[in-house]
Amino acid sequence: MRAGRGEEKQHRCCPLSYQQQGGSGRNPEELLLMGGAREKLERLLASHCAPVLFRKKTANLVAAEQELAAYLPEVLAGSRISWIKLCSCRKYCHLLFYDRERLERYLEKEEHQEFLRAYGYEGRELPEKLQLLAERYEGYQKRGGEFPHEIGLFLEYPLEDIEGFILHQGKDALECGYWKVYGNVDRAREVFRLYDRLRQTLTALVAAGVSLKEGAAESAWQTYQQGY
Repeated sequence: MRAGRGEEKQHRCCPLSYQQQGGSGRNPEELLLMGGAREKLERLLASHCAPVLFRKKTANLVAAEQELAAYLPEVLAGSRISWIKLCSCRKYCHLLFYDRERLERYLEKEEHQEFLRAYGYEGRELPEKLQLLAERYEGYQKRGGEFPHEIGLFLEYPLEDIEGFILHQGKDALECGYWKVYGNVDRAREVFRLYDRLRQTLTALVAAGVSLKEGAAESAWQTYQQGY
């Protein structure tokens, strides 16, 4: 399933955003230009992976410069977040950041297993599923062909919206946000608002000098909600 608002793929193996650029205050893209490579990476993840870092979403897809990706082991050391490189070129790479426990639970739902079966994921453990997804995603990016719509499940998009996207070929959506909505609009809007708040919170904390790991802690979220 291709992305919705803020998620348009620009061209093969280039910067892309799989997160809505909403919110107030300084533009997150401006913040990314400040500081060294590690600081830029922390700001990038705060801007594009906050829902996953706060354990409110299975995964996020982010494009990062290769030089920034080299700092991932350091920045995410001791966190619950894993990542896999789906595609790369000389300057950029597309990375899937995921909460393994939440992602496994989500993909194990009966209706999700049935959907994935049609794409060859049956009988595979999570690492094998991720590897197949990476192969299909890289194949699409580098050689064209069918987009791997199943990536929507990995990103915790509702199944009815993924199926609606495929059926309508991405047209006539009822709502466009972090994904294109074809089912429950009210529920989707509620989730979009949550993702916006998480993104704004973590971006502000990291910009204030809080480390990504500390900022993503539940205590930090609660403190910020009380007027950090």
